[in-house]
Amino acid sequence: MISKNLRLLLALMTVALAGAAVYLYVQFPEPKITSVVPAASKNTHVLASEGYAGAESCRECHQSDFSVWEGSAHAHAMAIASPKTVQGDFTRDTTHTFDGQSYRMFMRGDSYFIEAPNSEGIAEIFDVHYILGARQHENYLTRFADGRMQMLPVYYDLNQKQWFDSAEGTLELGKALGVGDYYYWTNHGRTWNKRCFDCHASQMRKNYDLATDTYDTVVGDLSINCEACHGPGAAHIQFWHDAGEDPNLAMKGDDSLPDLSALSAKQQVENCAQCHALKAVLRSGYTPGADYQDYYEPFLINSSEFFWPDGLSKKLAYPYLQFASSGCFLKAGLTCTGCHATHGSERTAELVADPGGVGLCARCHPEVAADVNAHTHHKPTGPGGNCNMCHLPKQFRNQLDMTDHRITVPVPENTVKLDIPNACNQSGCHADQSAEWASDWSRIWYGEYQTKRVDIANAIHRGREGDVSAVPTLLALVQADETAPLLRAGLVEILGKLGDRRAMPQLIEALTDSHSSVRAQASAALGRVGHPLATRPLVNALSDSVFSVRTRAAYALALLDYMPSEAHRDQYQSALGEFESVVNGKGMMADDAHMHLNVGQIYEFRKTFDDALKHYRYALRFLPGLVEAQNRTQRLLEGEARYKKLGLAYVHRGNTVEGIALLDRAASAGVRSDIVETGLGDAHRWLGQFDQAKQHYQSALQLSNGSPGAHRGMALILYAQGKDEKGLSHWSVFEKAQGDGEARVRELMGDK
Repeated sequence: MISKNLRLLLALMTVALAGAAVYLYVQFPEPKITSVVPAASKNTHVLASEGYAGAESCRECHQSDFSVWEGSAHAHAMAIASPKTVQGDFTRDTTHTFDGQSYRMFMRGDSYFIEAPNSEGIAEIFDVHYILGARQHENYLTRFADGRMQMLPVYYDLNQKQWFDSAEGTLELGKALGVGDYYYWTNHGRTWNKRCFDCHASQMRKNYDLATDTYDTVVGDLSINCEACHGPGAAHIQFWHDAGEDPNLAMKGDDSLPDLSALSAKQQVENCAQCHALKAVLRSGYTPGADYQDYYEPFLINSSEFFWPDGLSKKLAYPYLQFASSGCFLKAGLTCTGCHATHGSERTAELVADPGGVGLCARCHPEVAADVNAHTHHKPTGPGGNCNMCHLPKQFRNQLDMTDHRITVPVPENTVKLDIPNACNQSGCHADQSAEWASDWSRIWYGEYQTKRVDIANAIHRGREGDVSAVPTLLALVQADETAPLLRAGLVEILGKLGDRRAMPQLIEALTDSHSSVRAQASAALGRVGHPLATRPLVNALSDSVFSVRTRAAYALALLDYMPSEAHRDQYQSALGEFESVVNGKGMMADDAHMHLNVGQIYEFRKTFDDALKHYRYALRFLPGLVEAQNRTQRLLEGEARYKKLGLAYVHRGNTVEGIALLDRAASAGVRSDIVETGLGDAHRWLGQFDQAKQHYQSALQLSNGSPGAHRGMALILYAQGKDEKGLSHWSVFEKAQGDGEARVRELMGDK
């Protein structure tokens, strides 16, 4: 009997292995292809080499779970446009006009088309190759010859059964977009491979090529598939294939896939945050249980575009930041699957229980469910008896229904003080009453619970606005044990942008925080504050095990004009190389304007100005209006025109050896100047010749004790060597000189 079962298992595994070959390779040699996904090519098995097998390989052995998943929103995150998948109204020639711009949607046979203005504003017919989303909105994509997949300018609202221009709907711009706008549909702001890829397909490898400005994108499945959550499955399949031949192997069990239930609550939530977070994608290859910051960087509370200062979403935003700061997660270890069915369900949002009333929350809070009126002061049968209305209220943002996942309490006083929406005055509750009215009743029923929350939101608001008077409150929040890690990371980010030196001790301490997001933001913040006291702590952070921490530390050190000693040179160069890797070649962020700006600055600090200019121009390729990239490009070109006028300029343009020769010649000719000696000091410091550099700085100070450039150079060396007190004495003089004679400081630093 055992051998018969094993033979059956082997047969099933063979079928599964055949399914493993079902891979999608998205390659777009033509601007319009109206049939199916292109046939397999030499790159079909790129993902197989990483251990992935594709969704179909799971069907035979996990039929029940697979059947449930097939009906879920995850399974329909993206699809090839066909009569089986498209829900939008294409059956007749339909038009939609917004702000004078018209679109036409229609079918011919089983193919779908949208007539829209092209990149020159001229009407053209575009094939609909893919659909995106299947719950509230259905968006449409077309392929371009350069490999870009562009979001077409109109979408279909599945709830309202009508068409919207993205500018009037999800983007909420209130006016039609023109060809020069970043979010115009043919531009980079609406490129799926660049902006949407990580949440609507699985095992996607972007493969953007800077040299050719093309995408060679590979995708595992047009869905959020099994391996997106469970990890690469090829080894798992192989194990059970081999177990069909070897009963002893089957008895040992398979550990090739992680046991998701054995992961910590933090790791489980981060697994979902691959998609359900606003974030920057640093690298591909995340697997369950890995450190999130090794692959992603989430948007934090400092982002005033997306979040109110109390954490409430302002616009379309995924729930990771809010939920990871909730009491249910932090205190009770609630995970996403505590409320949402693992593989899907027939309920709204794949919930495990009816979201109305108290059913969803009663499993953890039976005492509240037992006497709803005592807790809510509202009738159990009305909206006030529904837990979600107060603790997870819905918002209508970007023409979408979204749920506030902070699982917090209503704070109408935040509306009074900061105009932040609150649950009490939402539609369906007390929209006809004032926030003051709601705040008074909240105080009568529940006491003064709002005060602390208002103070926190107000401090964050002031900090985001650049008000340094918020620094003491922000520092106290960073140090408080009850502050959620992701909130602490956001506070650290705000402190870095404020640039206040009072934050230095706490920012340095944050470099050792147990949460990698805090450490990463502390590294960035110390670079922004710009004090060399951070040098040694940042050098220590170069050995952090997490990608975003050590690379941000390297970038911060570059901002500090750090020149490593022999002991740290390899480590520093390695971390800088990793930082640059995200944009070089086919790096994950090779099509990101702001990352090219950052990398350009690194090259500028290194005095390799041609490389800096190259990256600034890449930044302007993706975001033509990026002011800082424009300004830095202009400044470097102006510097190039004048740099050969004197030896000091040679030094500051990176021709260090040549500059030293010219400055030595000037000194030999009897030119005694603190500027010459400071230039020689800078040149030797950049070559890592610190003893010679210090001698020249000391000579400069003998000639002019107030020479700011010499004090700066000495301070940078001393701080890097751990001689903080001596470094401080020099840095203080330099800072005073900045205030007293900024033009002279710029001259001494080679930055006229």
